[in-house]
Amino acid sequence: MSAVGSLLLKRAHTAGNTFFHRLDGRTKFIFFWWISIIAYLFYDYVIVAIILVALLILARIAKIHKQIYITEAVIIIPWILVGIIILSPSAGFQDNETILFTIKLFGRELSFYYEGLAFAITWPARIGVCIGSAMLFYLTTPLAEITSTITRMKMSYKLAYMFTAAVQLIPILADEVGTIYQAQVSRGLKTDVGLVKKFKNYIALVVPLTLSSLNRVQTRAITLESRGFTAPTKKTPLKEITFKAEDFIFMAGMAALTILVIYIYLKYGSSPIVHLKYVVAG
Repeated sequence: MSAVGSLLLKRAHTAGNTFFHRLDGRTKFIFFWWISIIAYLFYDYVIVAIILVALLILARIAKIHKQIYITEAVIIIPWILVGIIILSPSAGFQDNETILFTIKLFGRELSFYYEGLAFAITWPARIGVCIGSAMLFYLTTPLAEITSTITRMKMSYKLAYMFTAAVQLIPILADEVGTIYQAQVSRGLKTDVGLVKKFKNYIALVVPLTLSSLNRVQTRAITLESRGFTAPTKKTPLKEITFKAEDFIFMAGMAALTILVIYIYLKYGSSPIVHLKYVVAG
């Protein structure tokens, strides 16, 4: 597993006493859906970029900007570059009309279009908003509070357990993959081999990882049954959560911005700043 992949998987709650940390988990969960919906409402890359920048500023205020900035850079930048290469040429996007520049490649002229470039920037930025807001919720909320948030929002306690179990198991499995890999290498597993042989070598990693995972799941199942997890009684959360003044202020701000967004959308459409032709025409 790559260093970047391991870093992303092993991130967990970051303790702090910032404004965003003090918000109720339900408020942050609603914010995640709210800002994601707004990002997908507009096809205007300037609007989406403003939303993304605002989210990054919130991450700075919450003092978790390093984790989110690295993740956003790893995800957004490669997607934008790939999108520009695929969508900007004339055959890449059906609504390409406005030529930005033309280059000569292998004796042929290759034109890059504004519409494809705009689309290639907008979609990765939207995904960046979703991922950034989800990380903002996850990194500033303790796991016990996330569980309480899920149950207090009238979701199944089984769903709450599935989420918390997955969050707990992912870093454990990531560490176990590294341990199994090192053990197999010490036993003579060759890594500098061809693609077919390398694929066969992965079986030596997958089999022990699968067996250990099944054993861990069985142990958890026995533990849950012995503690009455499936008993037909009302479940109580480990941590009680309540709305505070900060939550009402924050949600009032979201409500005010929602009114502004609805006004802009109804009056100017989904591309109010750059006025993309294929959006206006559609």
